[in-house]
Amino acid sequence: MKRFLGFMFFLILFLNSCSNNQTYNDIESVESKISKELDIRQVSVFGLKDIEEYRFIGYKYNNSHGYAVFSQNENGDYNFDCVTKADKMIPRALDIKIHYYGDYWIAVINNNNLKTISFTIDDEETFDIEITDYPSICVIKLPYEDYFETAEYNFYDSEGVLIKWHPFF
Repeated sequence: MKRFLGFMFFLILFLNSCSNNQTYNDIESVESKISKELDIRQVSVFGLKDIEEYRFIGYKYNNSHGYAVFSQNENGDYNFDCVTKADKMIPRALDIKIHYYGDYWIAVINNNNLKTISFTIDDEETFDIEITDYPSICVIKLPYEDYFETAEYNFYDSEGVLIKWHPFF
């Protein structure tokens, strides 16, 4: 009986350690997970955007920035999906980098001159996003994953001067 109980105890410990049920609902656990994934000592979160079942996190480390994605499970907790460093993102202007995650357009911004992103879809719908914090993360949900082919975005400073324009290819 003792052997059986001992076996069950170790089996439970083993199964518990193998399960991927770790949740990341607070900033400290998010920072710890990103640090571990990047194999760096410390990161700090500078922005958080919840869109549908995803939580997009802007983070900084050393002199660089990036983003991480966490998805919400059926219990309302967040599980880790991915982390992306700035060097894996597309530079679009000084200290403005973009990336795509499925049907989401993500900009990580550390350019204090950027005040507005003007986003146009299908040459019809245009909307402006005001940037007030630096660094900052901006996330736009596109209608579907390849929608970027018909979208354009522009970056403007506080005077309305174009910083950088780039049509999606």
